Amino acid sequence: MSGLLYKNLRINFSSCLLILIVALVCCAIACVAPILGGPEFMTENDGAMMLAVLYYFVFMMPSLTSNLLFESDESRTASAFAMSLPQCGKGHIESKYWYILIQYLAVLFITFITDTIIYGILDGTFSALILLIMIFCFRIFISSIEIPFVIRFGSQKGMAVKGLTFAFIFFLVMIYFMFGDISWLINSDEPLKAFMKWLQRGNILFPLSLFPFFSIALFWLSCKISVNVFRKGAENYEQ
Repeated sequence: MSGLLYKNLRINFSSCLLILIVALVCCAIACVAPILGGPEFMTENDGAMMLAVLYYFVFMMPSLTSNLLFESDESRTASAFAMSLPQCGKGHIESKYWYILIQYLAVLFITFITDTIIYGILDGTFSALILLIMIFCFRIFISSIEIPFVIRFGSQKGMAVKGLTFAFIFFLVMIYFMFGDISWLINSDEPLKAFMKWLQRGNILFPLSLFPFFSIALFWLSCKISVNVFRKGAENYEQ
């Protein structure tokens, strides 16, 4: 497995370097902004929203470059080589999942450190810890849905599935905003802080506390599905 992980790293080294650079730059901006913004950073300058956007963008980077991870192996020759390895196709697919998970964990670690620094700069008035965990789980959730389709039908169709998934989630959110209780948002001058408090409400906190376990379990199940459909997908690749 370590050899396959190293292969993924070598083939996608430029993508990893890009993710690391973007993460460090965005997190550096997130640390400097409260210092330059002064005491009013979290209110007049919509600092909390700015931090949330930066954090989410950092977590998007592994997803934006994940297609390159699969495109490099989308040929019958590469698939035949993967199935000839001692780990067979199972090890080949599992290494992809481990590689993606490690990328997200690395980003989570960097953002955790950044949030700790910002928490100190702002004298303990703001922390995005819960938001970071939710973004991490959400990105794992999206990858769990997307990857089996990429393995079975190719990276281009996998991108279409990702788009449909986001459209469906957006549709559900819009339904909630139309018919759900959003008084916590309408009556607030600071939407992000209101959202963070809403996440910690009793009737919301319990299902959200299960989401990390659900997303990890779905990621594991997605890996099993991808292993099973790998051979069928390889038959559709060109030479």
